[in-house]
Amino acid sequence: MADSPIGVVYNTSMTRPDAALALAAMYLMEIKRESHMGSVCVVGAGFNAALFCDIIGKMYTFGPRNGNQALAVGLAVEPGTSDSPMVKTAVERKNEKGEPAYARTIQRVSDTSAPAEVLRNGVIFNAESVVILSGPATYLARTLDLLGTKELYKERVKRLVIVDAGTPYKDAVALRKVIAEWPTPIFFCPKTVGDELRFPGAILDKAFSWTQIHPVVDAYKAYKPMPYDAPLYDLAATHYAVHPDAGFFTLSAAGNISVADDGGMKFTPGTGTVKAIAINPAKKDALLTMLIAAATEKPVQPAPVSRGGRGGSGRGAFGVSGGRGVIVPAVPPTLAK
Repeated sequence: MADSPIGVVYNTSMTRPDAALALAAMYLMEIKRESHMGSVCVVGAGFNAALFCDIIGKMYTFGPRNGNQALAVGLAVEPGTSDSPMVKTAVERKNEKGEPAYARTIQRVSDTSAPAEVLRNGVIFNAESVVILSGPATYLARTLDLLGTKELYKERVKRLVIVDAGTPYKDAVALRKVIAEWPTPIFFCPKTVGDELRFPGAILDKAFSWTQIHPVVDAYKAYKPMPYDAPLYDLAATHYAVHPDAGFFTLSAAGNISVADDGGMKFTPGTGTVKAIAINPAKKDALLTMLIAAATEKPVQPAPVSRGGRGGSGRGAFGVSGGRGVIVPAVPPTLAK
C-alpha cells in the first residue's frame, strides 16, 4: 500500500482572498491524494469565518463525510472578535427557495472544535503532518503545554511554515513562544513571496466557470472592489509546505525571526535555525500558473482506495474529535449511520 498523504494543519483567520484560495487548494490536493486535510482552525475571527471554511470543505467533499473522516473546523471563541466582510456573501447567499446556497455541516458554535485540541488532533490523526501558521498563534502555542504534545510534534510534524502577509500578528507573546519552543524545522514565508505571486482578478470567473457559484469567488469579490490582483501569501506557503522539493522555491541560510511587540515579524539570517523561503526566479511564471490551477481547477472524484487508519495510527485507534474538540471513541463501522 502506498504511503498515506501528509496531513495539513491550517491555523488561519480567513480574512484575505489568498486564505480562501489556499483552503480550496488544500482540499483539491486531498482529492488528488497529494496531502490530507488534517484540521482547520480559525483564530482571530468569528463564527462566520469558521462556517465559511466548513462550506469550502463541504464543497470539495464527494458523498457523506462523517466524524471518522474529518475534524470539525476549530474556532477560537473570543470576545470582541469579528469576521472579515469577505466571508459574509458566501455564508448568507440563498438559493431560489430561500435556503442557504452552500451546503454546510456547522450550524452553531457548539458544532465547531475547540482550537488547541483541533490543532493537536490534526497531527495525532496523521503519521506525518505539516503546520501552516497564518493567524494568531495563541492556541498553537497552548498546544505546546499539553502533555506529550512537543514529543508528538517532534515525531510527526515535518515542518512549520509561518506566513507573513504584512499584517502584524495578534498575540506576539504566543508567536514568540512557538518560534522558541517548536521542536521541528521552521520555515518563514515572507511578504515578498506573496507580493510577487498575484492571482489575476480578471480571470476569476473564467477560472471557476466549472460551477455556477463558488464561495471563493464570492469572497474574492467581497474583499474589495474588482478587479484587483490578490497576493498569494497562504497559497504559496501551502505549496511549499506540501511540496518543498518541487524546485519552485529556494531557502536562505539559517536565521531567526524576531517578533515586535505589535506582532510584526523580521527575519535575520545568521544565528538561529529558521530558514526563509524565496521564489526561484527561473520558475516564477511556472509557479504562478501552477498555483492558480491548484486553487481553481474542477474537482474530480477519485477512485476509491482501500486503506485502514491513516499512517497506522488513524482515527480508529485514537477516536475522533467531537463538538469543541473533545476526544471521543471512534464509532465502529457497523454502527455508523
